[in-house]
Amino acid sequence: MKVKVLGCYGGIAPGQGMTSFLVNDTVALDAGGLSFALPVDKQAMVKDVFISHAHLDHTCCLPFLIDNSFASPGFSLRIYGIHEVVTALSRHLFNGSLWPDFTSIPDDLTPVLKLVTLEPEKAVKVGNLKIRAVPVSHSVPTTGFIVDDGDGSLAFSSDTGPTHHFWDVVNATKNLKAVITESSFPNSEEDLARISGHLTPALLGKELDKLKRDVPVYIYGAKPRFVSRIKKEISALKRKDVTMFVQGRTYTV
Repeated sequence: MKVKVLGCYGGIAPGQGMTSFLVNDTVALDAGGLSFALPVDKQAMVKDVFISHAHLDHTCCLPFLIDNSFASPGFSLRIYGIHEVVTALSRHLFNGSLWPDFTSIPDDLTPVLKLVTLEPEKAVKVGNLKIRAVPVSHSVPTTGFIVDDGDGSLAFSSDTGPTHHFWDVVNATKNLKAVITESSFPNSEEDLARISGHLTPALLGKELDKLKRDVPVYIYGAKPRFVSRIKKEISALKRKDVTMFVQGRTYTV
């Protein structure tokens, strides 16, 4: 399974502080950096986007992804999320006011965009991938995703504070190859991290104590002004299995 980092943490321009990962060139996990990081011809290859939650740093490229590609022959896009995510996108983004409602363009029978509601814990099949949403603990309804290509599985927590069920699911996942999780604030901002549903390096260390599988862990999400501090504090954890993602790099898991 190939994972290309389109947006992972601050200090990267354009699109700094956005979140998006591309799996096998056609499936995206979140859409914060999609249209910033990919040339137009590559954007048109993205057919399925799984949105963890409705915050702008995970959704802001959706309008431009569609706008850049909808005139391409045969282009269509499916956006997946739990009920609260789909409702937010429909009411507040693709509503005909903030952005065109592409779920009815060019018409209701053959729309460019389809919003697909996910049932938590129930896998959906996209190509050779099976993807299931797993609730995590953020400030708004949010899920991580377990992505299974038949040979191995990738676990992505998305934005989360301290949580439990996600790690239970990860530990029970067969053929787990890697975990992607976050660290958004430095240790000095733990109160802010907890209030906003995020992790610091110290909190991350406690979360990783819940992980009972010997797999690499990749970190994203550092707020732009805190990147260097978070890097140092993650390094201080002295965990050889933990690596901060590099923007633009493709990883094989």
